[in-house]
Amino acid sequence: MTSLAVARPTGAEEPVLLGGATDLPARAWDRLARRGFHLHAWFAAAERCGWRARHIAVRDPAGVRAVVPAYLIGVGTAHDLHDRWLGPLRDLATLTGLGLRPILSVQSPFAQISEPLGEPGALPDHLLHQVFAMLEREAERAGAKAVAWPYVDAARGDLIGMARERGYAVLYAGATAWLPVRWASFDEYLASRSKNVRRTIRSDLRALADARLRTGLVADFRREAAAMDRLYRDAFHRRNGRAAPTPADLFERLAVPGWPRRLAHLTWDGDRLVGTSLNVWTPEVLDGTFAAFTPDHRGGPVYYNDVCYEPVRLACANGIAAVDLGASALYAKVLRGAVLRRRMVLVRGTSPALHRALRALGRLAASRTQAKERRALGALWGPRCFDDEEGM
Repeated sequence: MTSLAVARPTGAEEPVLLGGATDLPARAWDRLARRGFHLHAWFAAAERCGWRARHIAVRDPAGVRAVVPAYLIGVGTAHDLHDRWLGPLRDLATLTGLGLRPILSVQSPFAQISEPLGEPGALPDHLLHQVFAMLEREAERAGAKAVAWPYVDAARGDLIGMARERGYAVLYAGATAWLPVRWASFDEYLASRSKNVRRTIRSDLRALADARLRTGLVADFRREAAAMDRLYRDAFHRRNGRAAPTPADLFERLAVPGWPRRLAHLTWDGDRLVGTSLNVWTPEVLDGTFAAFTPDHRGGPVYYNDVCYEPVRLACANGIAAVDLGASALYAKVLRGAVLRRRMVLVRGTSPALHRALRALGRLAASRTQAKERRALGALWGPRCFDDEEGM
């Protein structure tokens, strides 16, 4: 694989392969970052955990104008989100003998995000064509089964249009709960909710206080990394019925000090860690991941404080424009003020047979996801749930 350090474009603008995030200086990379999951340190930590980078950088005489993050996902890749996309259909794929790995996945690590770093629309069509073509060539060279953009925001017409032009299947991949932050404080946020929702939030916070739990945001969580790892693995096994595919030292690597805009939110019941998550952000978007809770606190006040209230406090305090609350517990998040943003998967198999099979599996996965979301949202489901006011 060619790195930016040695690759030399032949024209004024040309995509080149990177050997990893560290091929670019952190300052140049973070200049393009629009959300927490875009930060250079986040990518570098993942790549120390074994993620195999196939990033594409687009540079011009003024410098790098965009980075398309991509990874070769194989068996054992930490936090393989293609399992989440297919859900139970992964068992059908196994039964039918369709191996889904390796696959070249355009995404941020540990995240349901598939988008280039840089301003939307920064890459004109001729450069997007080159980027897609380079990804496809790299997938074939590496023996990957497909190129996939598993979680593209439905508003990214440039990416979706280019994918269709190049023969990709474009399928629904689920919604994420998006909370625009328009308040200077958590109290202002609370006051903006309806009477019934204010009552629910105050009840959650009162129950949290009555339980005498200790919560806090921690910048240096090296001492807590082992407890975070145990809690996450236990929660993952209960939820999925199998061991977490994350490396044993994941949280220790993520805890490496020295990079800003990243905090662990920890909740303790005495000496027992009962809730954990990580938050990373830019001024535009706060992202969270690796949320895990003990069985007695899953779905209760600890859960809602971790995945909603504390991120809102953090965003208000730091002037962050929006919080991506993720794809779980959509009913509770919409009730608390979030809107839904639809995402699409763009996938192209590296052979006609693989492409047909992936398209068919993707359609089944999309149908299942839509039905699951409608059930979860109940009476809240409808056009007003979505930020484009179109619904599904």
